[in-house]
Amino acid sequence: MTNFVTTVREKTEKGVVCRVSIDNQTKLNTLNSAIIKELTECFVSLKQDKEVAVVILTGAGEKSFIGGANINEMVALNVDTARTFITNLHLLCVAIRDTPFPVIARVNGYCLGAGMEIAAICDIIVAIQSAQFSMPEVRVGIPSVIEAAVLPKILGIGLTRDLLLTGRTMYSDEAHRVGFIQRLAKDGELDAIVDTVVADILDSGRIAIKLQKELCNAWENVSVAHGVQLGIDAFAKAFETDEPTKMLGDFVNRKR
Repeated sequence: MTNFVTTVREKTEKGVVCRVSIDNQTKLNTLNSAIIKELTECFVSLKQDKEVAVVILTGAGEKSFIGGANINEMVALNVDTARTFITNLHLLCVAIRDTPFPVIARVNGYCLGAGMEIAAICDIIVAIQSAQFSMPEVRVGIPSVIEAAVLPKILGIGLTRDLLLTGRTMYSDEAHRVGFIQRLAKDGELDAIVDTVVADILDSGRIAIKLQKELCNAWENVSVAHGVQLGIDAFAKAFETDEPTKMLGDFVNRKR
């Protein structure tokens, strides 16, 4: 059986940095059912790993992050198998989103359809200048679905409709300007920018990061008042450990 997902662990004093790569380069790292299953299992397993501090998700090679779902498989779908296929793709997104550590999307090229949806539910997107983004599903007779539902909150309703109803390409400058990309890297500088983001995360409190990610996920689905209360609870919960006392003390002593 061919493995399409590789995982490289780098152990540091502040936790493990895990690099997850989708390797289906001859097909622009598109996702078929086997890859979806393998990648889901990878993130479910990582979720249980107490040493992992941050994950970098990328596509192998230099052309594509994820080129969407595999058209050769989708063309043979029927009503029942289509529901199963798209549900499994959604469950992959859930597995990524529900990890207790930040997931950085390292976008090294094409980021299309399912690839753009997966990038959208990662915590931080770092993309190369030559990256291209699109949701081209309507051009092959299907709507953009599942995690495309988060795009209006990120891009606004108008731009989301523009992208989904036309299938047009959004180049990296526009994607950065409208807030889809958080960090834009010049050619040859992608890994340096990713490493900077990783270093900032590793310098932060592990428990604080976990609580912060939980809050960020929750804030997308609750009222402001409820979100504030969740924040109060998280603030108090942080002090169930010695992490705040230690890190605050280190900061105060450094200032002195």
